[in-house]
Amino acid sequence: MKVLAGEFQRLLYRRISDVFYGKLARASAWLFIGGIAAGILGYAFQIIMGRMLSTAEYGLFSAIMALFNVLATPLGTLMMVISRKVSEYRAKHDNGSITHFYRSISIRTAIYGALILCAYLFFTPQIQIYLRAPSIIPVYLLGALLFLMLLPNINNAFLQGLQSFVWLSASGSFNVLVKIIFAVLLIWLGYGISGALVGTIFAFIASWLITYGALKRPLAEGKGHTFQTSHLSIKPAIPVLAANVTLATLSQLDIVLVNYYFAAHEASNYAAAAVLGKAVMYLPGGIALALFPMVAENHVRGQASVKLLLQALILVAILCGAGAAFYYLFGEWLIGLLYGQEYREAGEVLRYYGFAFLPITMVAVMEHFLVAKGRVMFVYLAIIFIPLTILFVYWFHSSLLMVLGIMALFGSLMLLLGIGMLWHASRKSKLNLQSK
Repeated sequence: MKVLAGEFQRLLYRRISDVFYGKLARASAWLFIGGIAAGILGYAFQIIMGRMLSTAEYGLFSAIMALFNVLATPLGTLMMVISRKVSEYRAKHDNGSITHFYRSISIRTAIYGALILCAYLFFTPQIQIYLRAPSIIPVYLLGALLFLMLLPNINNAFLQGLQSFVWLSASGSFNVLVKIIFAVLLIWLGYGISGALVGTIFAFIASWLITYGALKRPLAEGKGHTFQTSHLSIKPAIPVLAANVTLATLSQLDIVLVNYYFAAHEASNYAAAAVLGKAVMYLPGGIALALFPMVAENHVRGQASVKLLLQALILVAILCGAGAAFYYLFGEWLIGLLYGQEYREAGEVLRYYGFAFLPITMVAVMEHFLVAKGRVMFVYLAIIFIPLTILFVYWFHSSLLMVLGIMALFGSLMLLLGIGMLWHASRKSKLNLQSK
């Protein structure tokens, strides 16, 4: 019995060590640290811009950056597809294809980006009207920003696929730091909102330089080697795009519905809680970034990745659970500190927001796992559950907490169904292997 107890303790210790000290945990830690640093610098950038720009300029700058985030959404799909392909080449030790792929995708992206920029220029007068910008220059700078962000993001996708997580983590913080330095300098010189946007452009150029430096050595290893000439096609990118749109819809649906069904005062209180509450969803971003290339590489090698998924889900549950518990205990105090007493109703919403969105956060991690394996199961579940969520909010929007409860209910059902379907598929795969 003592031998069995000792063996059980060793096995349990090894499992716990894998969760907290394994490859996934170490990579996630680097990305988490980088994400926190970039987040702090990002908040500092917003505060500095708010203080240095006039009220009207800051409002226009915020609107331009919001539009920038919307227009840049498809880039997340491109990054995931590139990262998955690089992971495949890495698994096969195909350095020649990695180098050739980098050159070909960079050239093709630059060409397509230039064509899209030309099309964008035709709509600049309409965009200026939409933004209520007094000058066309910020609209042109937005177009330049969209074009120049392409190449550094390709570099980041390659760093992710090559599992260079330290560089990937550092690049995000470096980007924001350079943005602060150049934007502050140019605004101080009197260039106003144009200076803030040019500073952001300089940050992307500097980010491309540093990430290219990080890639220089692995790209040099593939020079002179044989390579595959067929790389990417539109067809596999479509389900990935659908997965990204689905996750974005799930994470933002509650704000849209509350803004539609509730009065402005209640909607603003909910938005204040959501701004802080959704931080729970962003905390495990590093885990998803680290998980994706590892699973893609294992998939190419024919190795199982269920252990990695379980480790990721445990880390997400611990990390996000701690964040949700913090909001439950200190949410009302935090709202009062940051927003003032006029938003006190938001404190009650924030107390439960983290727990309500924890299932959706775990769904997002599982979706990254599936996309890395070339599957998008949660897209089909979302086609069912998103309309049901809208209907239930339409029927039962008696309070803000009721909306939050509906989001928690359908998020939990998606998570449980997804786990059940994955377990069934895994068991079926094992039975097929045994029968052979």
